[in-house]
Parts: sequence; structure tokens; C-alpha cells
Amino acid sequence: MEAAVGGRPRTGFARWAALSGAVYVLLFVVGTIVLFSGAKGGDDPPATVIKWYSDSGHRDRVNFGWILIGLSIFFLLWFIAALRRAVNAGDPDGILTSVVTIGGSIYAALALVAVALNDGIRTMSDDTFQHRVYPELIHAADDAGWVIHASGAAGLAAMIIAASYAFMSRGAWPKWAGWLGIVIGVLSLAAIVFFPQFLFLLWILVVSVLMFLRPAKYEPVTTM
Repeated sequence: MEAAVGGRPRTGFARWAALSGAVYVLLFVVGTIVLFSGAKGGDDPPATVIKWYSDSGHRDRVNFGWILIGLSIFFLLWFIAALRRAVNAGDPDGILTSVVTIGGSIYAALALVAVALNDGIRTMSDDTFQHRVYPELIHAADDAGWVIHASGAAGLAAMIIAASYAFMSRGAWPKWAGWLGIVIGVLSLAAIVFFPQFLFLLWILVVSVLMFLRPAKYEPVTTM
């Protein structure tokens, strides 16, 4: 029989849902490498771009990267749900819980839009006359996908700040860890410059593993 804390069972399902954050990070990083590594774009001569995307193997690689990133967002949704549950355990007003839910969902939706747009335009030569490649559109897809994804980081930043503050306030995290999480959340607002993306991926990875290894710290506090 599963243990109960504060009247609510500590389920193994919730624990594994928390670990899905680590799966998200792994799939997202691998998918990003597969989709973008070596791909030609706006900084390359148009002839080079046309030659690269005229290769069906390269287009298949882009599609595979899109699949991996899309799958990563699937796992991220389960992590967001587990994070929401953990924050809700010590959030009587429900404000922080709502921010975690809304912020995480906004990021997930825009990340899916960004990668779908990028994939669709990069591989559109499959459906064009004589498989024609349009370098200018590929450049536009890169820029639009990047900006859409970076815009979604506003939601992710709100999620990170809310969760970090909640865990620090209830004593699940030491104050330095809570403030560090808040700083990472603030820096994630600048995801457009690339580097902060490493920070929010690291935050999700660490929190996911911590919630899996120490589930009791993220359960409702027992009242006597």
C-alpha cells in the first residue's frame, strides 16, 4: 500500500511523471542537434542551401529532428503536471500553481509551433514543382522559429520563478537554491540570445531528478 502524506497518496505515477522532465531535456537536446547541426541556412550562399536541401536524406534528417523535439514536448507536459502538483502542495492561494501551469503550457505550445514551422518550410521542397528549394524562405523559417521559441521562454521563465519561490518558501529548497532558481528564471527571459536556454534546460533536468529521488519533499506537509 502506498504511503499517504497530508491525506493524499504519494503515487509512483507522480514520481515517474516528474522524471519525464529529464527525458524532455535529453530528447530536446538530441533533436536540436539532429535538426540543426550541419544544416545550411541564411549565412550560406543560396546555391549551397539549394544543394543541401535538395538531398532527400537531409530532409529526412530534419523531419527526424522535428519528431524528437515534438516527442520531448510530450514528456515536458507530464513534467509540468508533476511540477504543478508539487507547487500546489504548499500554495494555498493557488497563484503560484496557476503561473506554473499557464507558463509551462505557453512555452510547450510555442515550442511546438516553432519547430513545426521550421520543419515544414525546410522540407517543403518535397511538395514543390521539381522539388524546388527556396533559400530565402528557409532563412525566414530559421528566424521565425527562433523568435517564436524565444518568446515562449517568457512562459517558461514565469514557471521557473514561481516554482523556485514556492519550494524556497515551504522549505523544500534552501534559500540559496530558491534564489538561484529565480535568477535562472529571470535570465530565461533573454532566451533570444541562446545561452539562457542552457540554464532553463539545466533547471528542468535538476528539478526533475530531485523530485524523482526525493518525492517526500514535494508532497503536502502533514498537519497534526
